[in-house]
Amino acid sequence: MKDNDLKTYRQMLDALQFKELEYALGKLSFGDRKDAIHLLAYNSDTDESNLTIYTFLQSLLYKHESVEVHFFASQVMAFTLNHVDKAELIGLFHALRASELDPQDADILEYLLYFNHIPEKLLGDGKAIEIAKQVILKKPESKAAQLTLAKLAYK
Repeated sequence: MKDNDLKTYRQMLDALQFKELEYALGKLSFGDRKDAIHLLAYNSDTDESNLTIYTFLQSLLYKHESVEVHFFASQVMAFTLNHVDKAELIGLFHALRASELDPQDADILEYLLYFNHIPEKLLGDGKAIEIAKQVILKKPESKAAQLTLAKLAYK
C-alpha cells in the first residue's frame, strides 16, 4: 500500500465518505485491508488516534454484518486503540459476536483467549477454560489454548 493511497483513505475517512472508502478498501487484499484499517485508526507519524474508523466499521456492520468486520473492529479496539477507555471491552464484544457468527472458527475462539490474559481480564476464567477446550478439539496444536488450560486448570 502506497503512502499516497493511505493519505487518500484518510481524507475519505475524515470527510465521512464511507461508501468511497469501502469501495477503495474492498479492492485490497485481506492483509492490506487489515493494515489500512489499523493505519487509519492510529497515525504513528503524528501519534494521533482516529475513532472515526470505528464509525466506518459500524457503518459496514449496519449494511451487512460479517465475521470479518467484527474481527477488524475487535482488533482495532483491543490493540490499536486500546489506550481509549473501555476500548478493549468493545473489542471483546466484537470478538464474541464474530464467534457467534462462525462458532466453528478455531482462530476466532483462540483470539478470544487474549481477553483472559490481559490485566483487565475481561474474559472470566471459567469461560476461558471452556473456550480453550473447544479450541483444543478443533486445533490441538494451539499454544494459546494449551497455555490457558495449564494456567487455569489448577486455580
